[in-house]
Amino acid sequence: MNNLMMFNLVVFNLAWFGLVYWGNTFIPFSLLLLSAHLYFIAKVPSELWLILSITVIGIFIDSLFQYSTVFIFANSNHIPFWLMVLWACFGATICHSLQFLAKSKVLQLLVGALFAPLSYMAGYKFEVVDFSLSPLITYLILSFIWAWLFVLFFALKDKLVNVEVSHV
Repeated sequence: MNNLMMFNLVVFNLAWFGLVYWGNTFIPFSLLLLSAHLYFIAKVPSELWLILSITVIGIFIDSLFQYSTVFIFANSNHIPFWLMVLWACFGATICHSLQFLAKSKVLQLLVGALFAPLSYMAGYKFEVVDFSLSPLITYLILSFIWAWLFVLFFALKDKLVNVEVSHV
């Protein structure tokens, strides 16, 4: 893993923890981190379109979960703003720290199915989201959705970002 990939991974995890733990209060810092990513790491302008596309898709999917009461966010009629920003931060990982998944749809499916839902389980443990279904059923639903989201996100990357950004 090169230095830019490591930086991308560390910055995403810092943003994830800060947004989940401190919520909206951490948004300015996360946006600063995302801006630094765009300025220092993103090598092609089209990566911004990928990040925006992933953000819109993610907000739509999580909003569907919230409106169907699979996710319950206290005192909110919409997903929290910190979660919207988290989607943008996640979008910045596809061309960099998650680049190792780019060539294998099987890995995309497996990583999406097994590991991505753990982020929501951690949010559940931090009590920033509640589930109307059992954590196991919620995990299984998220597992199915995230498996295909990973494949979609890498297909978007192939369509929108036509160079291997991490290796430029």
